[in-house]
Amino acid sequence: MSEKPNHYYNSSNYNNNALSRPVRRHLVNVYLTLAAMCAIATFGSHIGDYLGPSGTSIGSVGALGSMSMIRFTSINSNSRWGLLLAYSIFSGIAISTFISFILNWDPTGNIVFLSLTSAALVFLGFTLSALTSSRRSTMYVGALASSAISVLLWLSLANIFFFQSSNLFSFELYAGLLAFAGFVMYDTQMIIDRANAGIMDIPGHAIELFMDLYALFVRFANIFLKKEMERENDKRRRQRGGFRLQRE
Repeated sequence: MSEKPNHYYNSSNYNNNALSRPVRRHLVNVYLTLAAMCAIATFGSHIGDYLGPSGTSIGSVGALGSMSMIRFTSINSNSRWGLLLAYSIFSGIAISTFISFILNWDPTGNIVFLSLTSAALVFLGFTLSALTSSRRSTMYVGALASSAISVLLWLSLANIFFFQSSNLFSFELYAGLLAFAGFVMYDTQMIIDRANAGIMDIPGHAIELFMDLYALFVRFANIFLKKEMERENDKRRRQRGGFRLQRE
């Protein structure tokens, strides 16, 4: 009797241009869940407005706890959906103070809007890249992104306690942006691989992509906010210089 082929390790399954129907259906469900998580997180950010500065701590602890429980809960358990709901709400609460700070600086909301659209466009672009690239190249991107995040973590700690450099902080933002864009490609490929293996974990896969999108938004928001603050500081310096010239 001939041995059945291993469909998971068949090279044709690693061709992202020919996704099977169950995998395509799974990806649609994952992205719909991701969209729902974003909407719920937006609602959570409004809840965080009522909690004040303590919302960041409450949201961070709640998000970390619910995510950990999802990791250790059976894939077939319906409780994962409740934990996913809790994670989305707590994630929104955790970022509410940061968003409030941005809106206080820019009441028009342009920074938040630009950050959201930029994060969404980068996420979409790198997702499409993952769907059209070879598996091997995506694995390389994932390895580079993981290494970059590790280096940036230590660099960030060194900058906080020793260097306190604005230029180094800017480098961390842009490098982190590239790293998490790479994670979008890597996580998308991992979701496809697991779906090919029959692991249709919609909550688990959606939360991975949500964390990537969340990280992209935070970094874009920091970049745009930093530029706006520098622009305002330059404007104030020019105004003070003009007042001195008028007095002279």
